[in-house]
Amino acid sequence: SASLPRLAEGLRHLELAADLAGGGTWLTTGVKADVHSTAWAAHAHWLLGQDTEALSACQKAIQLARSIDHPFCLAVALAYGCVTHQMRKDMAGVRDAIAELRQLCDRYDFAYYREWVLILDGWSRTDGSGIDLARRGIDNLESGGSATRMPYWLSLLADLLASNGQPDKARDTLDAALVAAQAHDDLWWLPEVMRLRAAYDEEEEAGISRLRSAARTASAQGSVALLRRCEHDLASSASLSELRKR
Repeated sequence: SASLPRLAEGLRHLELAADLAGGGTWLTTGVKADVHSTAWAAHAHWLLGQDTEALSACQKAIQLARSIDHPFCLAVALAYGCVTHQMRKDMAGVRDAIAELRQLCDRYDFAYYREWVLILDGWSRTDGSGIDLARRGIDNLESGGSATRMPYWLSLLADLLASNGQPDKARDTLDAALVAAQAHDDLWWLPEVMRLRAAYDEEEEAGISRLRSAARTASAQGSVALLRRCEHDLASSASLSELRKR
């Protein structure tokens, strides 16, 4: 439910799963249920506008994983923690979690989450070297048949492309993210992709219309954090329009 536009319901399920699992239930993926559920719940908390709770859940999942001295559980908790830090725009948190996660993936040859390292490490770089890293991570996920979170990953690549003077490629990447979201019903990050894409609409009214649509989508999902971003951009657009009229 947390990957679909039912955030509050998804959060309830994740928290219930963590409570019912206690400390003795393991998922077939090789992760303790309470670690995975708590780490994932952090994302739902943040989207619902509960930043303090998001950080708390993120830290709790990592602490739980450390307490059982299980490398793969720790890798999962750190991977989800990287995403939590990225959404919170905590660059130091992203880099610290990435450094530890990379060491675990290298030491134990963990697949899948090492691609998260590439993408998030790429996003956190400011010297232009991150684009190739992020692309490699995304390509590896796609070649492995993993479409989950692809709109989110593509939005990070688009952010890198835009900040490195490649607006056309950034726009095309966001268009690909929009297609991926609809194709795979991976809609939790869709309002943000729409918001980012609005900046590339040549007609001002088209961009504002897209922003309004993004805001409606975020509101329907209960995604308070993404709605706030849309409302900020809409307010900025309105201010700019007023300035142009003077």
